Amino acid sequence: MDDDDDLILSPLDAGAAGLPPSRGEGCLARFDPDELTDEMGADFGSLFQLEE
Repeated sequence: MDDDDDLILSPLDAGAAGLPPSRGEGCLARFDPDELTDEMGADFGSLFQLEE
């Protein structure tokens, strides 16, 4: 018996992702901008820059 056979992986843990920290409650809940990093997702910073 291999040691690899003793390792049991949960399918629920395989693709699990967590939410970043948030501020506010209810309708005012939003992600905390001070805690967001580039590794956490898309960067929309250039969306609001005007083309010249």
